[in-house]
Amino acid sequence: MTSERQRIEFLLARDGPQAAREWVERTREIYRAALASGANPAAASEYRSLFEAAVREFDEWLAGSDR
Repeated sequence: MTSERQRIEFLLARDGPQAAREWVERTREIYRAALASGANPAAASEYRSLFEAAVREFDEWLAGSDR
């Protein structure tokens, strides 16, 4: 899986900071909901840690971005 930071950097360069921030916030919520539901692949044991790591990366980026 590609690092979420790489995806964010791509979006920053392509779409700018506001669009990147909106994408991060929206995607973080989608991932959190998927993890919480337990009824989809994100909650499966082989993928859960990847989605949890992605949510942490989103949280860290949002906490450090004053963009």
